[in-house]
Amino acid sequence: MNPVKGHYSIVQYCPDLARRETVNIGVVLLVPERGFLQTRMVADNERVRHFFGTTGDDAKLLSDFKKSFSARIEAEHGRVSTLETFWKFIDTRANQIQLTEPAFVKVRECQETIEQLFAQLVGGKAKSHKRESSTKSLLTRFVAGNVADLIETNVPISVPILDRETRVPFAFQNGAFHLLQPVTFTPDAEESNFNRALKYSMEGKILQEHPDDEYGPLKFNVIGRFASMSDPSIPIVRKVLAESKVRLHLDHDLSGLLDEIRRTGKQRTKRA
Repeated sequence: MNPVKGHYSIVQYCPDLARRETVNIGVVLLVPERGFLQTRMVADNERVRHFFGTTGDDAKLLSDFKKSFSARIEAEHGRVSTLETFWKFIDTRANQIQLTEPAFVKVRECQETIEQLFAQLVGGKAKSHKRESSTKSLLTRFVAGNVADLIETNVPISVPILDRETRVPFAFQNGAFHLLQPVTFTPDAEESNFNRALKYSMEGKILQEHPDDEYGPLKFNVIGRFASMSDPSIPIVRKVLAESKVRLHLDHDLSGLLDEIRRTGKQRTKRA
């Protein structure tokens, strides 16, 4: 894989803002071309205890700070996508968890690079990174994007022809009832992803051709989670879905979808 430009920032803990003494506790890596934004944080507080003697309630507070910061990075995944927006995010940090100015790094493999940066700049054992499920991640981003009140969740839909009911995690109303189905696609598996897209293309076609008794006319949308923005499966999946007029939104950047929901979304009035 050809190298691309990345930007990293060191996460530092500053227990006394007046003294400005810090210790490195993590690293954040942004790779705009790959749609990658992740953090690695130390698994324990031993380094902080060694430097500042932090124990008891202060140590617990630090653990809460780290957990909250990691969740914030996950929530900012779609908004922090350029060096400019990375800078703006860094400038918002004014509490005990701080970020250094972003620095350039050449990236071939994102995961490998962030692990190397953590080992070089922080050291110690990193807390294992478990990416949130698509559903949980999307809910977090709907809340952060101020559209949660326009989103319906766990929506039951009858599937004609197949004579069964399915549940779609998210939906919103704007004249038609838009079903939002998160789908994870496998890295470097174009044939498998083609077949997966075909399944949702056919399902979307059936649903869109048969208005629902409860929700009315339906529009089917796939929110695709890919390993990177340069995944060769993306144009294949987009073309397959488009054959059935199913829209593909990339999980890496939902700014367009969130803006559409904010502008056109309506509270649904249930049918009698």
